[in-house]
Amino acid sequence: MRRGVGFLAFGLVLVLAGCGFTGGGADAGTLRVAVTIPPRADWSPASDDALLLQRLGVTETLVDGAMDGGAEPGLAESWRRAAPTEWRFTLVEGVRFHSGEPVTARAAAESINRVVHDPAPPRALRGTVERADALDERTLAVRTSAPDPILPQRLSAANTAVLAPAAIRPDGSVDPAKGAGTGPFEVTGTDGDRSVSLRRFDGYRGGLAQVQRAEVRFVEDASARVNGLRSGEFDLIDKVPVSQLAEVRADSGLRVDAVDLPRTTALHLNTSGGPFADPRLREAAAAAIDRAGLVTGVLRGQGVAASRYFGPAVPWSEQHPPPRPDPAAARRTVTEVTGGAPVPITIGTYPDRPELPALTTVVADELGRAGFTVRIVQEPAGSIEPRILSGELDAAVYSRNQLVDVPDAAAHLTSDFSCRGGFNLDHFCAPELDSLLAELPGISAPDRRAAVFRRADDLLAERVAGVPLVHEQQRFAHRAEVSGVPADPLEREFLTEEVVLR
Repeated sequence: MRRGVGFLAFGLVLVLAGCGFTGGGADAGTLRVAVTIPPRADWSPASDDALLLQRLGVTETLVDGAMDGGAEPGLAESWRRAAPTEWRFTLVEGVRFHSGEPVTARAAAESINRVVHDPAPPRALRGTVERADALDERTLAVRTSAPDPILPQRLSAANTAVLAPAAIRPDGSVDPAKGAGTGPFEVTGTDGDRSVSLRRFDGYRGGLAQVQRAEVRFVEDASARVNGLRSGEFDLIDKVPVSQLAEVRADSGLRVDAVDLPRTTALHLNTSGGPFADPRLREAAAAAIDRAGLVTGVLRGQGVAASRYFGPAVPWSEQHPPPRPDPAAARRTVTEVTGGAPVPITIGTYPDRPELPALTTVVADELGRAGFTVRIVQEPAGSIEPRILSGELDAAVYSRNQLVDVPDAAAHLTSDFSCRGGFNLDHFCAPELDSLLAELPGISAPDRRAAVFRRADDLLAERVAGVPLVHEQQRFAHRAEVSGVPADPLEREFLTEEVVLR
């Protein structure tokens, strides 16, 4: 697994049966984990389910991404650019899948081609990677549609994990319990979107995991996760909501910690249709919102008020104080545009991240005072995303980690803000931005790429391509007997060989 991330200290105590795991001696030696987001696509590697397998220590990629935008060896020990549109990767020798099969260049090529040719290819590779070919047992060629200096970083995306041939069903889908991965933990069983069972993979090249077994429950309800931790049902949980931080921290047997993320919650605005196609109404919305107030009120100080999309966790970002709210000016602008008539809008959000509904309620109230009539639609992320992307909604309060797919901002800016972006929540299209992004294939130097990213971030602010609200933190909690959980700002690691249950 990757190195270079910090570790969280935690804790809790107690033992008590809850809704699924038994407490106490019968499970001694088994780490009991509750995570928020379940598999939603039957473990399709082209979907976000791939990230879940990576976070649980099951799968690995050819390359590991770094927070500074660089690339580090993973299942590939080295790589080189063989031509402007071709990179060659040499695999680590002697690695085996959980199935017992050897990791080969053919398996790696098939894993990449499987997601590239999926009807919905992943954001990191969409429109960029054409195909992969095995040149021999350990050498892999990956070809791109145009010169791409960050192809190695793209292959750190969880969707490109190298999967065992034995785990691939006849229809091309993946069975994680058939020895799919190469990480420190192998899947021994799955129960739909409810749970997954893991055991230590004794053949892991990085050394034996400290935990022998783990039972992972998918618990979307934040209170249920926290209550399960406090009762002793769970040893480790993710995404502790700010509303319950105080009670967790008040328990001397619990530990909680936070890591700043390159993740921003924004009010994304449909700039291509509806009210927010008018830039004046976008400016009014931006002026109406008290971003600092969202942090001190809803988030109780656990975050940073945003002025741009890229926040303080991104090494090259430039930080500006959030603009002061001006609800009176917002109201005047709305009145000038509409002649005094209210502006009806529909805002979508999702409860998968526990703070989003509360943030949306406050934002809706502030927009209401500026002259908007707001209707809120709340659905799970998998349901609300298509409605946002189709243009059905006028706006959405949505959270995005800009570096989780690829630790280089070009991928995020292209997918989320370019005219042909496949995840363009704002339906934003500006030739000036596309021209900026078109410079990047010819730029390899990190400092020069960072300069382009900053210019792009400024342009998005100038055009009000959505309203960045807050830069987020990730919070974990666990029993005092648990240690070694990585504080990973890229949100790619959670269970590793270094996690300890005493």
